[in-house]
Amino acid sequence: MVLQIDPQLIRNLEKLGLTENEAKAYIGLVSLREATAREIHELTNVPRAKVYEILKVLAKKGYLEVRQGSPTYFRAVDPKKVIGEIKYEFISCAIETLGQLNELSYELPKTSPVWYIQSDWGIKNRIREIMAGVKEELIIFSTSPEFLQEFEPDIKKLEKICNLILIVDELDKFRSLPFEFKETNKEFADFMDNIIIDGIQYKEELFMIADGKESIGVHSAGNKREAVIIKLPIVSYMQKMIYERVLEPGSIKKTKQLMS
Repeated sequence: MVLQIDPQLIRNLEKLGLTENEAKAYIGLVSLREATAREIHELTNVPRAKVYEILKVLAKKGYLEVRQGSPTYFRAVDPKKVIGEIKYEFISCAIETLGQLNELSYELPKTSPVWYIQSDWGIKNRIREIMAGVKEELIIFSTSPEFLQEFEPDIKKLEKICNLILIVDELDKFRSLPFEFKETNKEFADFMDNIIIDGIQYKEELFMIADGKESIGVHSAGNKREAVIIKLPIVSYMQKMIYERVLEPGSIKKTKQLMS
């Protein structure tokens, strides 16, 4: 009988440094408490030709114990102890690495004004960094209330210290957020909703211009979220002019969103 293993559990163990087969073998051994290499193979489908070597690697890492004999038996170390050790090693390594990186200092001739981010964590972190550095004005355009809501605390702080302009494609979608929004004209909203390049549809979720000097655009391309950061004042100025044009008198709708 083959053990049905939660794929997320395997992915989590891979993030902690195990290979897929190492993760399967360890999970199988935790399930059986004690077993031979053959039993682990039969339970987890880890290739028979590799299972013994994989168990030896796990033993060397301290994740299991070995009882020599014919056959040899393996026993899983308590998962709490294993994960605790992984956590300790990870934190120690992270602290040491951070110290080494902070000691590095290179004279770079010039940094690029355009940066590209693909990780969700990296995108959100960069947005918050830009928001934290705003001194005078922040323009935000959004088509996604769910994404914008993640930055609600940051936006509330900015309301008190800078000129904050919040632009959305449809006011009705943002009713749950406690801010004053401006709505773009329909032509611009339709344009932003139908951007197709090389057969791939791009959906602009958020665009932000900070102090007229730096901008970040967050869009989904297929099922991936990406962001482009531009730190060129002339480009940011031109982007700001575009948003001012789509908010011409007569095409602007304003509302003060209430939580009630």
